Amino acid sequence: MESAAVSAFLKSVMGRLFLLLEKEYSKHRGLAQEAQSIQHDLRMIAATMDDQLCTMGRHERSAIERLYSAEILDLAHDIEDCVDRFTHRLKCKSRAASSLAHRVAHELKKIQSRSSYADEIHKLKKRLQEVRQRVINSVPVGQPNGSTSMVLDSSKPCRAITRNPVGMEKPMEELLSLLHEVNGEPQQLRVISIVGFGGLGKTTLARAVYDSPDSKETFHCRAWVSTTETSPGISQRIKAILCNILKQVVPKDSMDLDVTDYNHETSLKEYLSDKRYLIVIDGVHMDEWKAVNSAFVDSSTGSRIILTTTIQSVANVCSHGNGYVYQMDTLGEEDSKKIAFSGIRSPELEHGSATLLGKCDGLPLALVSVLDYLKSSTEPTGELCAKLCRNLGSHLKEKHVHDNFSDLRKVLLDNYDSLAGYALSCFLYLGIFPNNRPLKRKVVTRRWLAEGYARSECLRAEQEIADENFNKLIDWNIIRPIDKRNNSQVKTCRTHGIVHEFVLHKSLSHRFIMTLSPDHPRASTNLNNARHLSIHDGKLTECVASDEDLSRVRSLTVFGDAGGANSFVHKCKLIRVLDLEECTDLKDHDLKQICKLWHLKYLSLGDTIHELPRCIDGLHCLETLDLRRTKIKSLPIEAIQLPHLTHLFGNKLMLDKDDLKNVNKMSKLEKFLSGKKSNLQTLAGFIADGSKGFICSKKEDSKGFLQFIMDMGKLRKVKIWCKRVSNSDDYISDLSKAIQKLTKVSLICASHQLP
Repeated sequence: MESAAVSAFLKSVMGRLFLLLEKEYSKHRGLAQEAQSIQHDLRMIAATMDDQLCTMGRHERSAIERLYSAEILDLAHDIEDCVDRFTHRLKCKSRAASSLAHRVAHELKKIQSRSSYADEIHKLKKRLQEVRQRVINSVPVGQPNGSTSMVLDSSKPCRAITRNPVGMEKPMEELLSLLHEVNGEPQQLRVISIVGFGGLGKTTLARAVYDSPDSKETFHCRAWVSTTETSPGISQRIKAILCNILKQVVPKDSMDLDVTDYNHETSLKEYLSDKRYLIVIDGVHMDEWKAVNSAFVDSSTGSRIILTTTIQSVANVCSHGNGYVYQMDTLGEEDSKKIAFSGIRSPELEHGSATLLGKCDGLPLALVSVLDYLKSSTEPTGELCAKLCRNLGSHLKEKHVHDNFSDLRKVLLDNYDSLAGYALSCFLYLGIFPNNRPLKRKVVTRRWLAEGYARSECLRAEQEIADENFNKLIDWNIIRPIDKRNNSQVKTCRTHGIVHEFVLHKSLSHRFIMTLSPDHPRASTNLNNARHLSIHDGKLTECVASDEDLSRVRSLTVFGDAGGANSFVHKCKLIRVLDLEECTDLKDHDLKQICKLWHLKYLSLGDTIHELPRCIDGLHCLETLDLRRTKIKSLPIEAIQLPHLTHLFGNKLMLDKDDLKNVNKMSKLEKFLSGKKSNLQTLAGFIADGSKGFICSKKEDSKGFLQFIMDMGKLRKVKIWCKRVSNSDDYISDLSKAIQKLTKVSLICASHQLP
């Protein structure tokens, strides 16, 4: 009777299944092509907008750019959400589909998912077409910038160099000493590069050196040229630079220069061939330097070229050889106060401005802007500083009535506008972390990978792209290195305080990040469109309505008390990154809800966690599991068998003892590893004690930990604690074999006993 009932059920189900397949075939047949098409359309509309908006000035395009960028970003998120909601049903097997009935039910769900997916794709394509048409119709097309000319006016000093330099005594002394030859050295041409983030005082320092009496006495042939990023094209920029230098170094009555036809490079080279000269090029870029450096001949007269740039690699190339790179640093507390409170210092003002100065982080241009703001008030007070501190982000991203931050805002916008695509997303992503927080390179790049901010249409590896984006932020001095490895690779870094404030408010305005913290209380708007939630000792339960949609959240990062955030995690169904390493109120039982997050790719836990549940096998997509700060000492075998797990970090972990005694579980692990299904590349923090504790199907074939890791064919980095046991000879042999197999070379191995 039971078999007959099952047969009747299957006939009924299979009949409906085939009918559904036939009905939906035409829709599903082109589903993959539709998905590719919509991504292509999205790139095309973004390119169309960029091409048309680039012909307009910054102030003309700002309002239009904000509107269309927000709409396209919203569309991009909807497309990404659409793909994520259905990917797991279309590509991965259901854990519950063990019986035939379950498999049939799972296939039905896949058919329904494909149908819903197709319908949503068509709706999104229609929205894309509508947006693209609005962009084409609404954005006015201006004249190409290439038709305009450029003039470099060295006689007009920028505001940054009109103030008395503060904190420049030692830098000036160092650079002035470089203008002279060291005893015994030949009189060679030297290129001195001053590099650092915009607003650090590079121009101020260069001008102070250039205008010093020592400089004027040493070099009678001198020129100062300032470039600009708003120039129309490389050929005109080069022409303007060379022409400007010629006008300054050649006496006015010696020749009549034809700006249009004159061969500036040849004439400059001939004129400087026997001169001892000092040339300063302020704000140089690589293409400019490559084009003009051949005009500066080394006449063995001890000539000097001083360059300022925001890009580290440009400074390194320009000063390669016998040159010198001077790295600008921020000002200390006392020098910061001298600038910010020049002429208006008072104990009450200084006391109320501590947080504000912390955000300025010793950046001279930010401090000058604060001074202008305070002077615009009839009575500068500590309360006024507190108000400015609360609203500083809005001053950095938009004009105010008394626009004292225009120069600083331009510097920040120049960096923002120079980034595009995923590099810009990586830049905005830094706003998730608290100000002045040291950031580990590998943690940041792994989070970018989990978020999908390192994708490429070419065949390059995503890790390579993530590293490239990180290096670009370092190279442009947007983030500052704190700690470097022996190979000069940055290990730890942090953002400039004022950059962090700009990034955070820019991210908030785009709803890229939503932050709940004492410094940034939640706005009246809801969290429905928030992409990344960052909680700094916030009370989420007081801010989030019970029916609020958090399905768009891609990451949740908690510093301190989560304030009930753990109860809302299950609402973030498409979340990819969950960083709870510094969460102080997470409990073991909260992990059961977390383990239902199928799309989660990055999970880090803190010292309030003592045990990892076996339901961790629900984290199907997990790639990084960081348990280093936890108190977990025993790891369930389900964690090792996660199909996409790439990086596993622990703190003196061992596999669960009950699992080691379970023949079925250990046989499944052996099959999993021998079948090359493990994606583990990093395994760190495990204890290898040399025991044969891994029970296999055949007891005589029991393995130890070291023998098992030899089956993990994709391992690239292994950090283990070695513990001596009675059978030390076998242990050393296993350790040696493991290392030889992983490195493919014969090595002499040593074991270290745990304390």
